[in-house]
Amino acid sequence: MSNAPIGPGDGPVGVTGSAGYIGSHIVLNLVKHGYTVRACVRDAGNLYNTAHLTAMNHIGPGSVTLHTCDMTVRGAYDEAFSGCVGIFHAAAEMGNLEGSTPMKVYEGGLDATRLVMDSIKAAGSVQRLVYTSSMAAVGHPSDEGHRFTEDSWADMNKDWRREGATWDMETVARNREVAYSMTKVESERYVYAEAEAAGFAAFGVCPCHVIGPILAASHQRPWAWQTRIGDMLEGYGHPRMFWNIVDVRDVAETQRLIAESPDNENGQRYNLVATDDGGMMPQEDVQAILQDLYPGVGIAGNFREGTTFRSPVCTLEKPLTQLGLEPHTPLEAIRDNADSLLMWGLVETREGRDNWQRDGNDLGIVSKWSPHLYPAIDPELRARLVAEGRA
Repeated sequence: MSNAPIGPGDGPVGVTGSAGYIGSHIVLNLVKHGYTVRACVRDAGNLYNTAHLTAMNHIGPGSVTLHTCDMTVRGAYDEAFSGCVGIFHAAAEMGNLEGSTPMKVYEGGLDATRLVMDSIKAAGSVQRLVYTSSMAAVGHPSDEGHRFTEDSWADMNKDWRREGATWDMETVARNREVAYSMTKVESERYVYAEAEAAGFAAFGVCPCHVIGPILAASHQRPWAWQTRIGDMLEGYGHPRMFWNIVDVRDVAETQRLIAESPDNENGQRYNLVATDDGGMMPQEDVQAILQDLYPGVGIAGNFREGTTFRSPVCTLEKPLTQLGLEPHTPLEAIRDNADSLLMWGLVETREGRDNWQRDGNDLGIVSKWSPHLYPAIDPELRARLVAEGRA
């Protein structure tokens, strides 16, 4: 194997999780830059989830073929990866699928990544692997306002962790957040070690709050940040939150630039976060931007007023200095996210600037971001909630 940079003329590339929000944008970016893309999806015959991918063949100059690959099955990627020079691994078990559990989130990260790596090594042709990790692998317990960098790992400051969030497998079985952080940390370190041993280069990207245009109606998914923007458009107020915004198009562009760069090496990480402090804001500031974009519409803000904990604080570094990324602005990300949801007819707005649901103003609006109990929840807690009629 070789760890040399790749380009569109070197051979095909594979993208796992291609039907997903980030995966779809990776495929689109690669097609626009002339790559032959093998898009790996759960079910290539599910046109609702995949038609937007095959439609990219009409954009060019690159091309797309669909490949049904179950990431939990050994060898599922062997055929799709054969002859590929680059792999973009964006598939993951997020915990928002029916029947998910915290343990499935953990296994869907590390175990699935091991199977991806087996198929990469079987291909023998891959030069670059770009792994979509998460800021969940970066952020660790810290003081408010602490600045995270690519040197930050989620397993730092373990003694700061509160009860019920300790960093161990017993907690993984009950706590989705710890399960997700642990699987991302371990998967990152695994791919770097395996790539080093096999003679190719692997890189990690760690996105934070990814928003921007959706490419298919199926991208309006529960517990996805692009869907939370939709809730705000519809007037559903959520608990306070500190946003660290990165545009989904920049996440995709950065991954291609990583694969093509001659200036990086195996094991390098890239935090995909706000360009500067202007891209980090409390939820009421996101609300104000949407109110300016859609005057007279009942855009939601915080469900209940109070102080927002300022974290995670982290800004773009290597994507700018090493790769030359020209990022979108937070305004563009918010605007294009909202416009695409409206274009697809996935949200309905309410007239009246103050006409939005919050504490003391129940309008009967149902959240599309959190429409029901989160699937990957502690099984014991779920059973208790069901018994109490709260689930």
